[in-house]
Amino acid sequence: MRQKMDKKTDLSWLTIILHWGIALLVLVLFFLGIWMVDLNYYDPWYYDGPWWHKGFGVVLFGLLIWQGCWQFYRVKVVPLLAPGSWQARLSALMHFLLLFMTYLIILTGYFMVTGLGQGVIVFDWFSLPALMLLGDNVMQLFGDFHCYGAYFLMGLVSLHILAALKHHFFDKDSVLIRMLGKRGS
Repeated sequence: MRQKMDKKTDLSWLTIILHWGIALLVLVLFFLGIWMVDLNYYDPWYYDGPWWHKGFGVVLFGLLIWQGCWQFYRVKVVPLLAPGSWQARLSALMHFLLLFMTYLIILTGYFMVTGLGQGVIVFDWFSLPALMLLGDNVMQLFGDFHCYGAYFLMGLVSLHILAALKHHFFDKDSVLIRMLGKRGS
């Protein structure tokens, strides 16, 4: 059964919760990642930081899969931008890049952790198995991409936020309002 909404311009609560949950996890993982790379062996968070980072990374992956499935199931909303306009095309490209980079960062993190043949332990609940052994050069390549890709993703996130603020304050449309769960106008 498809979800019913009062108006075609309103986003579903599940869409909104997935958006903000994913956004929050991306930010938490980024800042946790920056913080934990500077920890030394004697810091109590030396092992706890990566434990949380890996667990949240798997949760993020699950939310992204859920969001992807929801995209096919949910009732489509009326787009606020004219279809085919440069803004609509740029918006579609931005959303694609945000998702693509997030998936790549998660996958490189997974291969960094499992490249030595050990699984990823997720909050001591379960373990994801290692799929293959990787050489040092490949592990370094994944590590570099994981790091620099995360910075690139934060640049995309910043542009995404600026675009939402532009729509709200300058264009005075309901792009931001409906993502906050309020009725679009």
